[in-house]
Amino acid sequence: MARRMVQAQGIEYVFSADDEAPLSSRIWGIVQARVINDVTGEPVESAVRIESDLEPCIPRVCRDGLVGLAAIPRRLFPALAGNNYTMSVTIHADGYLSRTQSLVIPRDQRNTVVPFPRRGDRVITMNDTARLRRGETLMVGNPVTDPGTRFEEVQIAALGPGPGQVTITPPLFHDHIGGSEPIVPVVPDNFASFNMGDVLMVPAP
Repeated sequence: MARRMVQAQGIEYVFSADDEAPLSSRIWGIVQARVINDVTGEPVESAVRIESDLEPCIPRVCRDGLVGLAAIPRRLFPALAGNNYTMSVTIHADGYLSRTQSLVIPRDQRNTVVPFPRRGDRVITMNDTARLRRGETLMVGNPVTDPGTRFEEVQIAALGPGPGQVTITPPLFHDHIGGSEPIVPVVPDNFASFNMGDVLMVPAP
């Protein structure tokens, strides 16, 4: 952030705020739902729990039967790298039968093309740059050749300079030149959680 002068009690200070955390490092809503009594049609009033088999997810329970799962995207992508990931979500409520549903969590993933990205690169060439915008977060990694890979977080500074290319910041810190194309999951700035809608809970006999 740019520096600026701040005055407090007659003393002048040089102030420089921290840069905002990248989108992929913030907590996002991944799944949301409303838990409804199947008989009355009203929100469940007893204690509710929600859990999933996607380990980094954090359960969230609110009033009026609202529940959800939150997560930091960069912690999810090692599991999501590949095809769209199918996760299992289970909702428990005191006095009701538990409900389990399988959800496909969509994500926008691209592949890099030759020349594969190397340390210090500020431009990445991909198979598709449609729908990308300045400011979105890209996560560059190669889990096929390196299953323990840690995705690098970079931000789109500009589209181009050439077709299929984006200019990124900061420059890449690692080489990504394994036996297959490194993948580039996209964390969009208009991310929306998966809405399960009303989940009908059957009272336990």
